[in-house]
Amino acid sequence: MTDFLKAFLKALFPQRCAYCGKVVSAYEYECEECRGKLPRITGEICIRCGRMKKDCSCNGEKYFDSQSAPFYYEEVVRRGIHAFKFRNGKQNAEAFCFEMAETVRRRYPEKKFDYILPVPMTNKSIRKRGYNQVEILADGVAKLLGIPMRNDVAFKLYETEKQHGISYILRKGNLTGVFDIPKPEEVKGKTILLCDDISTSGETFNECAKMLWLADAAEICCISLAVTKRDKNKK
Repeated sequence: MTDFLKAFLKALFPQRCAYCGKVVSAYEYECEECRGKLPRITGEICIRCGRMKKDCSCNGEKYFDSQSAPFYYEEVVRRGIHAFKFRNGKQNAEAFCFEMAETVRRRYPEKKFDYILPVPMTNKSIRKRGYNQVEILADGVAKLLGIPMRNDVAFKLYETEKQHGISYILRKGNLTGVFDIPKPEEVKGKTILLCDDISTSGETFNECAKMLWLADAAEICCISLAVTKRDKNKK
């Protein structure tokens, strides 16, 4: 799409804040009010869970090398993601992909990724929603970073209960055996950026990364738009 066509479309369809929907200038992704409320992850960060060190509550074995995200899943970010996932708010993806790509550049400045891989969804889930929101994010981030996006490497074999709706203990077994890598040769020796929209316990990333690790991937880094804050006292 040319710059002229982009400008023309934005004149017809004004740019809106990705977090509240207010009209903003053509060169902004969020309104001033939401900009001040974005729950950014800053300072010292745990590479295993992507949270600030003060919020880290890591435990258990990890099959990926690192995890990162620009935001906590709170406040205006939660609202923007809900619109994106459940109210056909696909226009929010441009802002989200920008934030995710900037986070990758900042956290992995020297990393050379072979490709970005969206955490797979089942065809049933995609049909129900009408689009694959994770693939939209992965594709946008891939274009901003100048790396390929692959949606033909990993597959989800069957539906599982939503991770956010069950306890942390149950999440660890909810996804066991659900992902498949039918052509391991597409993974062997590769440095992969694994992408999702929200990371709760990290078990979705971990189970998918386990299959990539078993297929002999060289390195697996994870990027999501947001991570939830874990209650360190909650089991």
